[in-house]
Amino acid sequence: MLKDKLLKKIGAGAILFCAVWTLASCERGLVFEEAPESTYTQVEATRFDVKARELFENKIFAVNWNQWVDNYMNTQTIGTSAETWKNETDKAVTLSNGQVVKPGESVSGSIKEESDSKAPGGKVYVITVYVKDRATYNSPNKGFLFDGSKFTGDFKLVNPENNRSEQVNLPVRKNEVIGELVLVNPWDCVVERIDGATELGKPGDFSQPQRYLVKNIAYLPEGVSQHTRLYEVRVVFYPG
Repeated sequence: MLKDKLLKKIGAGAILFCAVWTLASCERGLVFEEAPESTYTQVEATRFDVKARELFENKIFAVNWNQWVDNYMNTQTIGTSAETWKNETDKAVTLSNGQVVKPGESVSGSIKEESDSKAPGGKVYVITVYVKDRATYNSPNKGFLFDGSKFTGDFKLVNPENNRSEQVNLPVRKNEVIGELVLVNPWDCVVERIDGATELGKPGDFSQPQRYLVKNIAYLPEGVSQHTRLYEVRVVFYPG
């Protein structure tokens, strides 16, 4: 029995050694192909998306099952930097950044280059995105209905029947929105948060400008420096 155990241990060790040796041998024989210039220089972002997320606990009634839904998470896009908002009211509207929009005027999201001596190449790319301060959430289908009796505070059912609806409109929790930086080449780039910026893809606070450094990590030709670009995101809320 002892002999068998020793043989098994020796065998396992030999297999591990062979695997490591084989992997190392393979790596020594690899020749990495340099990325083309069009790939390793690409650090461009096309837009910035902002989403709101809400967890509904026992607020949706499943009609066909005659019971309440314990938990239902819904996420909705409330704005992107590629969109425009127009003040269609008869009064001036003050946005979250103090900007005043007169009746009939419009504001548009944008990506603009600004000078910054501390940024790569002396430039920072400022992304401004205007987003709604309210979000309309949808149930899975007409068999699941938001029940107005389960809500309190500032809420609106959309086209309700008997105080139930497939949609409910709620204020956005501005310190818990989700930001997504959309890149032209996400496969060869990584995004680093600057100075503790809000983490992308998770609920967070964008009430203040946030900065992100995009780095291209493609395999570079000899003597070529890594391409990077600094972005600053500014999220502005308007009445939704």
